[in-house]
Amino acid sequence: MWLFKKNDSRKEIIVPEELRSDGEGFAYFSRLLNETKEKQTYVLNFQNVKFFEANLCAVLGSIVITNGDQGAKFEFINISNSFLKRSLNNNGFSEFMGNGKTNYKSNTGIPFRTFDMKNEADVESYMYTYILHSRYVPSMSPGAKRKIFRSIFEIYQNSVIHSGADKIFVCGQYFPGKGRMVLTMVEIGKTFKYNVTNHKPEFKDYSGSESITWAVKSGNTTKSKNETGGLGLDLIRSFLKMNDGKLQIRSADGYWEERKNDTFVKDYDSDFNGSIVNIEFNLRDKQSYTTPEEVSSIKDIL
Repeated sequence: MWLFKKNDSRKEIIVPEELRSDGEGFAYFSRLLNETKEKQTYVLNFQNVKFFEANLCAVLGSIVITNGDQGAKFEFINISNSFLKRSLNNNGFSEFMGNGKTNYKSNTGIPFRTFDMKNEADVESYMYTYILHSRYVPSMSPGAKRKIFRSIFEIYQNSVIHSGADKIFVCGQYFPGKGRMVLTMVEIGKTFKYNVTNHKPEFKDYSGSESITWAVKSGNTTKSKNETGGLGLDLIRSFLKMNDGKLQIRSADGYWEERKNDTFVKDYDSDFNGSIVNIEFNLRDKQSYTTPEEVSSIKDIL
């Protein structure tokens, strides 16, 4: 058992040795979301943790805040691993956990943030500052940066329209040694499965992975006829294929992953009541990206 009862009001949860941005890692957080909904104290024990991908703070933070709003309380203990302490300090999650003010010693962490779904200006500024303007991002023209910004922002806008949630949780991490950058965006609300299975009668028996597979296909959308849609995933998928990056989505019981032309899907026993979108960029990409629609100023991407 991964959950240990201490008494009637407190439960201790032993965090696994490794948590990565993969199907099993997202499955763990799905269980954590469902198992920490009661009005009691949950003690997250990090004593065994050897590796924790810092971008996953977006998922952990979404659970702590969402269930906390319903009365759950969280404590974090035994964060003694030096690598983990440094990672959580760099992205500001240590401060969120109540472990003192963040002391940024590295710009490899993309800060953990919670955004109001209607506050587009703050989301734009965050994306521009920590992603498009980072020295780690492959060389791109202003027009290409504009395309990437639009595609990431479209994911945010899709969450606003489809999820029914009032918050979106974002965090990321640069891994210069591994040549990659990961950005994770999370919302707790309506799932891909809910939206797709309620879109048309013929979709009512779709699994989570089937729902995501349908939703990411070019031209498919559950938006009304008066709303545009689909462009965000088309753009980011196209770029990541050229960049040798990766796109991952976990929603309800479904998991969907694409890298280049390879797609992997799986359904799990546990549901994530919302969506996790994980974008991985290849930082060793030496291509210089341009688009036919170049802009006259870098300011035009905002």
